[in-house]
Amino acid sequence: MVNRSNDNTLNNNHKAPALWGWPTYLSIAIAIFILAGAATMVDLKQIWREIAACDKRFVMLGALAHYATYIVRGMRWRRCLIHLPISAGNSKFGLLVFFYNFVDNLVPAKLGDVYAAHLARINFKIRRSAAIGSIVFLRMLDAWIILVLASLASWILFSASLPWAVIWSLIGGGMIAVGASTIMLMFSLFKKKLPGWIPEKFQRMIMAFRTGMWPRPKEILPIVILTAIIWALETAWIFSLTLAFGLHIGSAEAVFLTMIPLLASAFPFTPSGAGVVEITLFSCLRVVGISTPIAGSLTVVNRFIDYWLHIGLGVLTWAIRRIIGLRTWRDVRLKDLPAEDSTDISAGREICQGN
Repeated sequence: MVNRSNDNTLNNNHKAPALWGWPTYLSIAIAIFILAGAATMVDLKQIWREIAACDKRFVMLGALAHYATYIVRGMRWRRCLIHLPISAGNSKFGLLVFFYNFVDNLVPAKLGDVYAAHLARINFKIRRSAAIGSIVFLRMLDAWIILVLASLASWILFSASLPWAVIWSLIGGGMIAVGASTIMLMFSLFKKKLPGWIPEKFQRMIMAFRTGMWPRPKEILPIVILTAIIWALETAWIFSLTLAFGLHIGSAEAVFLTMIPLLASAFPFTPSGAGVVEITLFSCLRVVGISTPIAGSLTVVNRFIDYWLHIGLGVLTWAIRRIIGLRTWRDVRLKDLPAEDSTDISAGREICQGN
C-alpha cells in the first residue's frame, strides 16, 4: 500500500513556484493604477504625433541593441556555471535568460530569479541552489556597475544639487548592491567545513549555492568583458532612441538615462518596477532638459519595446517552446529528474575546497 502522506510530501517538495496568485494580481493592479495616473499628466494626442514623426530606423537599431543583450547575458551566465556538468550552449542559456526575464515582467519582487533557477534545474539538471548562487553573483556585479555609473553620471550632470528622485534611486541601488554583496560574504564564511549542527539537507543547499556563486577564477575576465558589452549595448539602446526623436545628448546624459531607470526596475511591488520605471525615465528626461511631449513619447516607445514587446515575445516563446527545445514547469516535473545532489555536489566540494 502506498503511504499517502509520504507521497504528498514528495509532491510538495517538487512543486514549481506558483506564477499566478493574489500577490501577482495585486502588483499588476498597482502598476495599472500608477500608469493610469501618469497618463493623466501628459497630452496623449501630442505624444502620438511625436511617436509618428520619430525616425523609426533609430528605434529599430536601438531595439536590436537592447535585445542583443539577452544573447550576451546568456553567454555570461554560462561562463558563471561552466565548472558544472552542463552540456547546453550559449544559445540555450540566452533563451532561458530571455524567458525568465519575460516571467519577471509578470511577477513582483524579482521572483523571475526563482523561475530562472527552476528553469535551470529543468533544462540543465543542476541544483536550483547553484543556479540561484550564480544569479546572486551576477546581480551583485550588475548592481555595483549600475550604481557606480549612475553616481558618476549624476555627479557630472548635477554636481551642484542632485534631484531628490535621483538621490532615492541611488539609495535604492546602493541597498541592492550592498545586499547582494552581504549575501555573498555570508556564504563565503562557510568556506571550510560546515558546522555539524546544520542539517545535511541545508548543507547540500549551501554547498551548491557556493558552487554557483563563485565562477572559476579564469572566467572572471571574460565575465567582466561580457558585462561591459551588456551595458554598452543598453546605453546604445537609449542613445539610439534619443536620436530617433531628434535629440543630441552627451555620453553622461546617455549613461544617466540608462542607469537611473534601471535602479527603479528593482521596485518590488510591481512586475519589473512597471509604472515606477516609466515615471522615473520620464522624470530623468525632464531633468536633463527634454520637453514634456518628447519625454513622454520617448518613455512610451522605450517601455513598449523593452517591456510590452518582451511580454508579447515571451508569450510566443511559451507557445512554441517544444519546437525550440525550451522545457518549462509545464513540461517536466522535478520529481521525474535525477536527485539534485547527484549532479553537482561533488563539484561543489571541489570548488569550495579549492577556494
